[in-house]
Amino acid sequence: MILFKKYQNIIFVFFIALLALTSNIYAKTPRILMVGDSWAWFLYLGRGLRDALEDCGLGEFEEVGIFTTVPGSEARDWVNPKWLEQVKRELDTYPTIDIVHLSVGGNDFLNHWRIDMPPEEKEKLFQQVVEDTEKIIKAILDMKPNLRVALIEYDYINKRKGRATCQELNKAGAELSRLRMEMCKKIDRCRYVQTYGLMQYHFGAPPDLKPQTVTLPGQYPDYSPFPGGNPDYCNSPEAMMDNVHLSDLGYYYLALFCVQTLYKEWLLNPLKVEENESNN
Repeated sequence: MILFKKYQNIIFVFFIALLALTSNIYAKTPRILMVGDSWAWFLYLGRGLRDALEDCGLGEFEEVGIFTTVPGSEARDWVNPKWLEQVKRELDTYPTIDIVHLSVGGNDFLNHWRIDMPPEEKEKLFQQVVEDTEKIIKAILDMKPNLRVALIEYDYINKRKGRATCQELNKAGAELSRLRMEMCKKIDRCRYVQTYGLMQYHFGAPPDLKPQTVTLPGQYPDYSPFPGGNPDYCNSPEAMMDNVHLSDLGYYYLALFCVQTLYKEWLLNPLKVEENESNN
């Protein structure tokens, strides 16, 4: 009986050790923090980025975003120091994170742009969105010396607003996006990812736009073509969950595009920080 208990204890310890070893083998390293509005939120909830990382041979890494993605939030919300403090808390909780996936500004545009607004009012709105986005990026970059921020743009949507067709709304959105692209090019450790036309490339668009017949959105450094796709069309219903948000498959394609065009490079080539810098 005593001998049985002895072996029972040994077997128990063995299985505990095996469980711990297995957990370590399959544990993923948090490297990307999702920050921003519903586009970041849905992408995080659907695990589109995690799936894309695995499909690109980067399954050892994962994203975090439950406390830093807020549906309906505007860029003007994220410049609030209390909101930025939450980003800092997550970075402190997960010290291995060195990439921020940022999605902000879309709600500022959708909530406040009108097709009949005076030109000076539109210019003021666009400039405010650009300034707020810049403040957010710089505030986040100041949190860690090895951090890099990717501002992920929105794609065409199927929404109408007032007298504006979806094409007119998308055209105005692309105008604002170009300003943000130019802003990002001036910030070290920041990259703008253009995504206009990505859903059209994968899904086509009614009535007669076939998949893979449009150009993919141009990327750094010249971002040509800008915008990608065909701005005379909106998006296929298959690409959309509603008239503003992508479907699960749409968000997966967005995540895959981010990994293929940028995140793979950043994940495999993290910034080296001198020891004295990291202690500051």
